[in-house]
Amino acid sequence: MKTTYHIELIDKAKIAELSWPNEDLNRDKERLGDILIKLKVALILGNMEKVKCKILFMDNVGYKMTETTIWAVCEKNILLKSGICIPIRRIIDIII
Repeated sequence: MKTTYHIELIDKAKIAELSWPNEDLNRDKERLGDILIKLKVALILGNMEKVKCKILFMDNVGYKMTETTIWAVCEKNILLKSGICIPIRRIIDIII
């Protein structure tokens, strides 16, 4: 049986209005490592080639996706334009 989820497309400007649970998405270390590598690749492509990526994440309501350029990857968050942050612990995938 296949499970489907509703993913809300959201403008990056609206991300600042979202609430973030403290819980991690319970990923294993290998999956987290894959996400961190994708984040670094997206950061380099965004800064050098102006390539946007899709970020799939989960806030306190449900699944969300936005398409934007990643400006910085910090220890706990990624930084988007205008100082908007998404906690790495809430990121499900990066699509480049």
